Parts: sequence; C-alpha cells; structure tokens
Amino acid sequence: MSEVQRKFSSLASLCQHVIAKNLERYPPECFCSLAENEWDSIVRLKYKMTDPKIKTVNGGLLSGGRSKPMINDKDINSIESKNPLLAKSKLADSLVWKDCVNFRFKTEGSSRPRIMRCPWGVQVSKMQQIANDLPLFWKEPKGEGLDNVEAINVARTKKLRSHIQVLITSPMSIPLLSESTIGKAVKKFIKECKRHGSKLPAWVPEVNGIHDTPNPAYRGKSLLAQMEILLSSWKTLASASGASTCHGRHRNTSEEQHMQDLETVQQCMDWRKLFAALSQREQLIIKSRGAKMRRIREDLESDRHKVQSTKTKQMGNRKLGSRLLYGDAPELSGGQGAGTGAGGLSKLGKLRKASNAQNARVVGKSLPKTSTFGCSVASSTGQKRKVSSGFSNGSTKNQRNFSIGDGKKLTLPRKKRK
Repeated sequence: MSEVQRKFSSLASLCQHVIAKNLERYPPECFCSLAENEWDSIVRLKYKMTDPKIKTVNGGLLSGGRSKPMINDKDINSIESKNPLLAKSKLADSLVWKDCVNFRFKTEGSSRPRIMRCPWGVQVSKMQQIANDLPLFWKEPKGEGLDNVEAINVARTKKLRSHIQVLITSPMSIPLLSESTIGKAVKKFIKECKRHGSKLPAWVPEVNGIHDTPNPAYRGKSLLAQMEILLSSWKTLASASGASTCHGRHRNTSEEQHMQDLETVQQCMDWRKLFAALSQREQLIIKSRGAKMRRIREDLESDRHKVQSTKTKQMGNRKLGSRLLYGDAPELSGGQGAGTGAGGLSKLGKLRKASNAQNARVVGKSLPKTSTFGCSVASSTGQKRKVSSGFSNGSTKNQRNFSIGDGKKLTLPRKKRK
C-alpha cells in the first residue's frame, strides 16, 4: 500500500494492514474479538503481502508458488483455538491450511497415503463436477457457437482429457463411487459413444484419439478405451471386500491401517481436519515403530547365544591345548617325563623345539623320530644309535662315514655338489 492510498483509506483498513504485517507477533488472545469477515480480510491481505516475487520450482503444491505457508500451522492453530468462530473460515482453510498440509505431509509417501491426499469433501466435489460435465459434452451449441464448432470440439476434448486424468490418478473407493455417482455418469457416456459409433457429432470431443498418460495401464490408448478400463476396475472394486475395496494402498501400509485411513478421511471435510488427522496418524506410526524396534531389541537379547562359563579340558596330567600344540611327546607338552632339572629342557628350549617343529611342518620336512634328549640318554647308557644319513635315496656310494666317538658317526658326501 502506497502513502497516497494510506491517506485516503479508512482506519479499519490501516489496522488490518498493520495486523496482517505483524500477525505472528500478536498473542492469540488478541484475535478473540474479530469476526469471521474481518479475519478473512486479514488473511486475504496477508496472502497478497507474502506473494513471492520469484516462484519456486519445488513449491508447486503450495499456492502461488510459495516455498512455505504464509502462516505456520502452530500460529493459526493457536488463533483458532482461542476463537472457535474463526475455525469456520473457508478462506483460511483454502489459503492457509491447504498449504500447511502440503508443506508438512508429502504426497505419495507412507505419512500421507493417496486416499488422504485431499479432504473427503474435495474428493466428492471433484467427482461430482466430472459427473455433471460428461452429459454436457453432448449438448449442441446454439447461436454464435455454430460458427466455431471446431474450436468447441478442441476445447471439449482438452477438458475431457483433464477429467480422465483426474479419474486415473484419484484413488477410488466404494463410498466415493456411491456418494459421487461418477460410475453411472461414465457408464452412460460410454454407452452413448458406442451408440453413435464413428459418426459422432462435430461438437462432441474426439474420444478415439490417443491420450498419453504416465500410467502404463492406460498408455497408448484412446479416451474411450481408457474410460472403459476405468469402469471395469470400478466394477471389480465393487465386488471386492476388505482392503481391496479402496485403491491406492501404499506398500508399507497394512490392510488394517488402509481401511482405518479410509474411515478417517471420510470424516475430514476440510483441510484443517485433514491436517489434524494426519498429525494424529503420524504420532501413532512413530509410536508403533518405536514399539516394534523395542521388541526386536528384546528378541535379540533373549535369543542371543551366551557363553556362561568355559572350562579347559584336561587329559591325564596334560592339558588338551599342550597336547594339540606339541603332540604326544612328553618333553614338549610338559607332562610326565620332561625333566625340570639340569638334564631337562628349559622353557626357552621347549619354545625352540616347538618353533622348529612348526617350521618343519610348514616346509614339509619330516620330523626327527628321536629328540636330542633321547640321544643324550642313549649316550649316557652306552647304547649305540644309528644316525640317519639324511638322504632319501638310501645310496652310500658317494658318502663317507667318520667316527666321532661314543658310538657316533658322521656321514658326509664324498664330492662337492655342483
């Protein structure tokens, strides 16, 4: 509002301009004295003042290309709770609450199913409008309309296409069919088209033309064929039972929840009631998901295998682990026969023995049948032991034996290896 307009405007309009500009700053109690028409004037003025200069691409669902509602849901809910008379405003419902629903609850998601895309009153009015327009397509133009029959045919064909697109995208249910009588209107229109055949009047829409649609079930078919598919699906819907009596169930929504959504949306005649129903539904879903995750954690805790206690199995005087590591040799496993005095091996010697045995297993060599401890015992008792040559072929032609005392011999090759 310019300065010149403000000079000649009334005091009431100036007050409404100030209130609309600073609406969020006033406490809700200040709006208790407003009448419904005064509140509509403030809302209409607020809508004009917040009209964005640059339209956002993602704000297609919001009115006027907005990125957010002009009044958030908390503020308008507190204002209408203080003054219930303002909750009857249809202007605030269409300009404010509709944007609040589309802004908070995204369409085609689990938080907002297709059946709750619009209030029940809006869905019924759309279907009734289409049902009333279908017979008018057969009405012959009079007067000046006879000169522009081709233009009338193009306009009616475009309108029929938009109506069919609405019917394809709208989730149909038995209550909506019975309340809007859209099924009878479509059936009469198809019957009339078939009665005329290919000789349709010039002012009737071109029902045999191809109408492309994103839905693959209707893609590449004529308008008449698409209407026949719609009517056939509605007949199937009427003969079904349970959750199948309503289209548009999300894959993450159970059949019980789907039927409950259908009952809930029938009680939402405007956008503010739909917002309250969706908010309550969201809280119940969050609560049920929390309980589901809690049950999963409890089941994991109860079904998980737990080791209460462990015991090392023993065999005789030796532990099973030492037996598996060192074999049955008592001098390696630490069992009976292993000396702990001067004649026995120390702990470091046992580790060396174990390391050599492990390396021999890795390389693939055969372990010696007797240990150094056994050789020492044999030498002390005077027994002669046969020393292995270390050659696998068993030939002694190129070998030389040397006596080193105490009945021991050393075998060496006769020639140097090349």
